[in-house]
Amino acid sequence: MSAREHSPQPDPSRPPQIFTLEINGRPPLVFEAIGLAEACEICSDADLRSDLGALTSDGISICADNATLAPRPAVPEEIAAFRHAVELAPASDEPTMAFLIKIDGVMVVTVGLQ
Repeated sequence: MSAREHSPQPDPSRPPQIFTLEINGRPPLVFEAIGLAEACEICSDADLRSDLGALTSDGISICADNATLAPRPAVPEEIAAFRHAVELAPASDEPTMAFLIKIDGVMVVTVGLQ
């Protein structure tokens, strides 16, 4: 059985929080989750790890096979970047994630952290 099967169901009455995914201590992206437990599940998702492993920034993989992925609450500048990205993103039922770094081959809108 997976950890996902044992975790409590998210409480839909609780508003989502914004978390930062750290890869080996570096914060490349922010995302929404209903609490830390859900954020941990997102960070442990094999498909997410695979997708991140295929991305590069300045020619360097942003997520090596042995990298440590961990969520933490986003700081105000990261929250602002996430909210800006959500405003610019097309409407979707899929979760939104916003990169805080340049991703090779991807046209993105960036927000300068001040």
